[in-house]
Amino acid sequence: MNRWISFLAFCSLVLCARADEEFKKEIRPILQKHCFGCHGEKKEKGDLRLDTLDPDIVRGTSAERWHDALNKINLGEMPPEKEPPLTAAERRRLTSWITQRLKAAADIRSNAGEQAVLRRLNRTEYQYTMTDLLGLEMNYSENLPSDASSPEGFKNNGASLGMAALQIETSLKTARRAFDSILMDGDGRQVKREVTQINQIKSKIRGPLSKNFIGIPSGRLGRVNYWHGSFQDLPRKGRFSIRVKAYTDRKLGQPAPILSAQYGYFVSGLTLNIISDAGKIAITSSSPQYYEISGLSEFFPQPAANVPDDKLKGIISLRNALQDGESPPRAIDKVIEVKNNKGKVTKRKVKVYPEDPDFPRIIIESVEFVRNDYPSWPPPLHQRIIHEDEDLTDSKDLKNIMSRFLHRAWRRSVSEKEINKWLAHYEFIRKQTDTPVSALKETLSAALASPHFLYLSEPFNSDKPRKLNAHELAVRLSYFLWSSMPDEELSALADSGRLLEGSVLKGQFERMLKDSKSDRFAKEFCDQWLDLEGVDRVAINPQYYRSFDNRLKPDMVGETRAFFREILRSNTSALQFIDADFTMLNASLAKHYGLEGPKSQKFERVPLRGTGRPGGVLGHASTHLAGSDGADSHPIKRAVWIRERLLHDPPNPPPPDVPGVEESVPDFDKLSVREQLAVHRKKEACADCHRSIDPWGIALERYDAIGLQREKTARRKKPVSAETILPGNHEISGLADLQKYLLNQRREQFAKALVTKLLTYALGRSLKLADEPLIEELSAKFAKDDYRLSGLMGNIVISGPFLSR
Repeated sequence: MNRWISFLAFCSLVLCARADEEFKKEIRPILQKHCFGCHGEKKEKGDLRLDTLDPDIVRGTSAERWHDALNKINLGEMPPEKEPPLTAAERRRLTSWITQRLKAAADIRSNAGEQAVLRRLNRTEYQYTMTDLLGLEMNYSENLPSDASSPEGFKNNGASLGMAALQIETSLKTARRAFDSILMDGDGRQVKREVTQINQIKSKIRGPLSKNFIGIPSGRLGRVNYWHGSFQDLPRKGRFSIRVKAYTDRKLGQPAPILSAQYGYFVSGLTLNIISDAGKIAITSSSPQYYEISGLSEFFPQPAANVPDDKLKGIISLRNALQDGESPPRAIDKVIEVKNNKGKVTKRKVKVYPEDPDFPRIIIESVEFVRNDYPSWPPPLHQRIIHEDEDLTDSKDLKNIMSRFLHRAWRRSVSEKEINKWLAHYEFIRKQTDTPVSALKETLSAALASPHFLYLSEPFNSDKPRKLNAHELAVRLSYFLWSSMPDEELSALADSGRLLEGSVLKGQFERMLKDSKSDRFAKEFCDQWLDLEGVDRVAINPQYYRSFDNRLKPDMVGETRAFFREILRSNTSALQFIDADFTMLNASLAKHYGLEGPKSQKFERVPLRGTGRPGGVLGHASTHLAGSDGADSHPIKRAVWIRERLLHDPPNPPPPDVPGVEESVPDFDKLSVREQLAVHRKKEACADCHRSIDPWGIALERYDAIGLQREKTARRKKPVSAETILPGNHEISGLADLQKYLLNQRREQFAKALVTKLLTYALGRSLKLADEPLIEELSAKFAKDDYRLSGLMGNIVISGPFLSR
């Protein structure tokens, strides 16, 4: 390896000696003729001076700037439209010179090695890892701080993920809480399973969530009405089940209604029910069957410790949560006759909600509450850690328990020295606790707050590149595809070392991609690549969108996530992100778009041909809403999103002394968007940047803040126009033209951008110049494979950077 690096260095010296002479005679005159006017002593556009930029690309520090310049030349954006263009010979000579030297620089740097960044688990990875390790469903990450995003928009970049003492303390508290619900003391004789029949309450439900329950108490749950009942002896800890005997009267072809359960308590003498969601389950049978929703009492609202048990009552509420896109019926007045204790009949006006006979209903026959509903003792999650025949007072068993858990939790082999250290910690804790199980809880909690668990175990203190070992590779693969730890099969292959075999690695990649846990990858990468958090950063202005329901926001995000997942799962072209003849809709979003679609909240594939609705992510309401100010479109935000997310060509940020559009344009609110931008572009400091930014956003002007087509702006009622000229003097009119242009003229750039984003996510670091040859290779294979995501991901997994640190 050292000889190879020396050879490359020798070649670079020879190349550089020739390069100096070549630059002076052939390259600098081209730059002086076409470039120094905008990037020279008198003018320095984009904070770039080419007249003083070091031409020694191989040995100097200017390679990244030359790489940016090359991209602009290849895209036809340099020289700008108003300047004389490069001749074919000049373009060929200039791009060839830069490309050759960038390749030489990349070869040198790819073999030089550099210190890798130690990366911790982010919030999402911590949540999934704790869930997969312990098997307990709970919110592990709720008290952790938000993760910072990298410059590329990703939240798994080691350079952006810091660690504070508070996070370690929070992780310790979280682990303790989890083990309190997993590891059980005693032989179970004191844990008695009890079944209570719940009687329905006829009065209306009251409390903070009462607005979610429309109608009256009833055993027939449709668009309206709900069931609720109470019981004595509210458990403060332990597993419970709500057993509902029910059926549905749905018609052939209708979706199954969804039973949603809420669980909580109220204190006698008070009228408020304190409840939270317990879970949902589809009611599929047309004949009565038992359906169960289970949970742990300690994870639900708890009364104060000083409230006497005889004052507490448990509360269970049930409703039909099926959403078919239609609104609940309005209440109507009805006069009913009421007989008092003396038999006198009086008339009273009440509000009633008409039932919809075409809506799938749930008919409830009975409801039971089951306390201490454990299938076995000790419970299964306890036995995942302490096996049935193991005894904590036996030193050999204790060592096996500790070794087995640390191996799984730390995702690697554990040395004898490490095991003995943690056994000693257990013995120290044991002297301060009442039972062996209590000592084990505290010991394992500390293990899950240690750097061995919170950080991904890859080498970070070497200045030379080396191959990952089998356990490191297993971790990198599982966190790429699952955002979580290796499962038992992958871990066993790492233990044996067989994972390092090419055929075995390929087989594991294919198995893991087919697993439903890879939906986590689809969600996390899609959210971060397309910045779907932008939807929640914008508040819709009710002054202009009076009927907009904020509950539609998650559906907008859901469309884009489901669309990404469909392209991945169907193994079809990623070019469909630009334009497609289908999208993914549920009932609510289909109604919002005015399309025929699903009749439930489940996202399904819906064809778009003949509907007038655009395909691809540029046609999604999530893109339009995030690229708005909540009232009108924001062309600059939309343009920056296209260039940054789809083309990996983010514009430079505005200079700090240049005011925004709102501050720089007189009578801003009285002008249309095009007029605002036109005035802004007249300012010399703004013109050059906005000339290459604004047209991308103007192409989407016919879509408002909530993703619907419009003819006028919301505020000033100004006519909108989507006609514009893209860089390179390409005239387009609207979104359809933009999609055609991207597919025909920018296909290669989009593909390379997606390759770059996916490789960045997979490696958990920002890419360097040394990665450029791999990006080019992956992009070529991506195109040859008809732009299939699975093929690209598979090639990333077997690439050199993925297999090494």
